[in-house]
Amino acid sequence: MEEKGNKVLIIDDNKLIRQLATTLLSKKNYNVLTAENGEQGIELAQSFKPEVILLDVMMPEVDGYEVCKRLKSNDKTKNIPIIMVTSMTESIDKIKGLELGAADYVTKPFDHGELQARVATQAKMKNLWDELQEKNLILEELSKKDGLTDLYNHRHFHERISEEFKRAKRYKLPLCCVLIDLDHFKNVNDTYGHQAGDKILKSLAEIVVGNIREVDIAARYGGEEFALILPHIALKDAVIMANRIRTNVESEVFRFNDTNINITISMGVAGMLDNKASSYNELIRFADEALYAAKANGRNRVETYKKSGAPRPP
Repeated sequence: MEEKGNKVLIIDDNKLIRQLATTLLSKKNYNVLTAENGEQGIELAQSFKPEVILLDVMMPEVDGYEVCKRLKSNDKTKNIPIIMVTSMTESIDKIKGLELGAADYVTKPFDHGELQARVATQAKMKNLWDELQEKNLILEELSKKDGLTDLYNHRHFHERISEEFKRAKRYKLPLCCVLIDLDHFKNVNDTYGHQAGDKILKSLAEIVVGNIREVDIAARYGGEEFALILPHIALKDAVIMANRIRTNVESEVFRFNDTNINITISMGVAGMLDNKASSYNELIRFADEALYAAKANGRNRVETYKKSGAPRPP
């Protein structure tokens, strides 16, 4: 018996054929919907989202070949397997149907077992395809993430800030970049061990995520450095957000093996419009310069980029 819930759309101008196919497939627990012409079938395919489409080749106005072509050219329906249906007395071009994307053919009058078997095969293939796509999406998302903190990784950060910079420049919208560095983090690893350091990094990531907006993007930039992409926000408001994160980290007591550990962070903020960044790489560099200033000025502080003639010390 087929898995209950698999959906089949029958597109056929012959009422008796629609009724017969519906009866045969309903016995196998398929959820069946029918369309009496090609235009109606194309509409229903998008809303009903069937696992399989049974499509009559010879129909008035819009024939099966044209319906197949249009379904396969639509992103919403292109992956639905189509079984072309034809009469034994009709002369058809099977190669044409297959070239247009049809998965199989079946002839009418139906052999009951053959129809059920062909639909079952295509439904199974569609379900396997959907499962594969879901796993690919999960793998794609995992490839963007840092394994320790579950934030986005360095590579994806650069992809996203490039996209956001182009968008902000096109529509003249504000965009800010923030770089975060844990103060004296080497001392934490040396004193308490790398497991303690890892736990602090994970906890810091949670604090950061808890204090940014849904539209913002947080990433682990590398080592003990984090980065934020803040779209549609003025520089002064980005500084307020950064200071909120900084004070929350400063007041947090991190525990490891019954030991209390206090840490602080330094942050550099740059704005695309305020600092007249000409590229996303320059925006990152401005935030990095501001971060360096925060560390040079005593750490545990937020600094914004200020243009100066002096080169950054090595």
